[in-house]
Amino acid sequence: MFIHGNRLQTLATALLLSSLLVRPLATHAADDLAEPKTVGEREETSEAVATAEASANDGAPNWEENTLTGNWNGARQKMYDSGVQADLLYTANFLHNSSGGLKTGGAYMGHIDLIMQFDGQKLLGWEGGSAYLQWISNSGGRFNRNYVGSLMGVDNFEAPVNRSGVFKAWLQQSFLDDQASLRVGLYPIDSEFYVTDSSGVFLHPSFGMAAEAASFGSLAGPSIYVTSSYGARLRIDPDPAWYAMFAVTRGVPSDRINTAGPNVSWQNSSGSMLIGELGFSPVKAGLLQDRPASADNKSDDFAPISKVALGLWRFTPQFQQLVAVDTAGEPLSATHWGSYLLAEQTVYRVPDANRDVALFCRYGFTDGTTSTLAYSVSAGLSYRGPFASREKDTFGIAATRAHADPQGRSQLSNDAGTPLSSSNETVLEMTYRAQIASGLVLQPLVQRIFNPGLYLSNATVAGVRVQMAF
Repeated sequence: MFIHGNRLQTLATALLLSSLLVRPLATHAADDLAEPKTVGEREETSEAVATAEASANDGAPNWEENTLTGNWNGARQKMYDSGVQADLLYTANFLHNSSGGLKTGGAYMGHIDLIMQFDGQKLLGWEGGSAYLQWISNSGGRFNRNYVGSLMGVDNFEAPVNRSGVFKAWLQQSFLDDQASLRVGLYPIDSEFYVTDSSGVFLHPSFGMAAEAASFGSLAGPSIYVTSSYGARLRIDPDPAWYAMFAVTRGVPSDRINTAGPNVSWQNSSGSMLIGELGFSPVKAGLLQDRPASADNKSDDFAPISKVALGLWRFTPQFQQLVAVDTAGEPLSATHWGSYLLAEQTVYRVPDANRDVALFCRYGFTDGTTSTLAYSVSAGLSYRGPFASREKDTFGIAATRAHADPQGRSQLSNDAGTPLSSSNETVLEMTYRAQIASGLVLQPLVQRIFNPGLYLSNATVAGVRVQMAF
């Protein structure tokens, strides 16, 4: 595998940053640590669906504390005891662009999630079996498309078109004493791959699956929100500190992304995507000292975030390069592939409280010839419980940058019909997620977008997200 010199240098920098994330914790806050969190235990807004997906592994949810409608006079508990869990979420985003981009103005966007989880053991006596079904519906305007023009997007719920339908639908079988599991069905890879818990509070799409991996190549793109495809995922946890995941999914055709609904049929998909990720937890490995529960708080269940992961993905068959041609004028072909490195770590915990600061950094790159974005890099922090009286609130600040190589810039310039003014698009986001009441979240935010679309003037976006769990 050949990596350009500047990308190798950036990857080395990311490796150094990941090691730096670990060192301050070991030297300054090691006494404040316990076991790491599992996905979904942080209450970040954009991870609400992941929280519902993980809850079956964490015992019965606390509906009275986490929803507006509570336990339905015990009906929810009875359903849960019989092997069925139902969750309904509604999210409304109101965003306004005050300067730059395509034009000033604002829009509303709405999103519904209906989630059903099934415990195979309780329902059918199916040992190690489970199932998951998620129906989604989008409504409202196209804020980024109409007002900003960002390559990376603005809002992680915005879709090319408003559609309603099934987004996830998979069966899972666990085996080897729950050290391995296999999922098969409608499977979006951004539900597990290339994600960090500490970036889940942000609205910008690139703090979920990063922009260069989420972008579409000349032929197809990945199975991610808002359009999923069929696939299978194998996860192995040979040791508490290590995990390995591998998935193969059908590709979503590039020429159908603006018209496809929440999923693409097997016949209408294009090629296949293969992705693998290897992850490691420094805390679980004992590289950082855990702090036992204090005498006054023996039931302390705080668990810090602690993960370093390396991923690699590629598509089959080969794609056409964006603009390169041979001597006969025929498009050259290349493998559409990429790799990424991510790290996140809790670096400070308020003593004897579930209030903490976590840092993250991520870097990923592509082949640079079959899709417009060559690499992206992001970093930031989230502060859960910034005030003693607001333990369930979260403050976050982060930045991300995406870069286009020569072929990508040529293609983008042709699409825009104008010369580009930059090869990089950069976004800075600051947000505060406040839990107003049980099941009700209010989240104001501001974004500064530099060089949207690589040719537009800098944009300033402000808005608010309202989320309700019923």
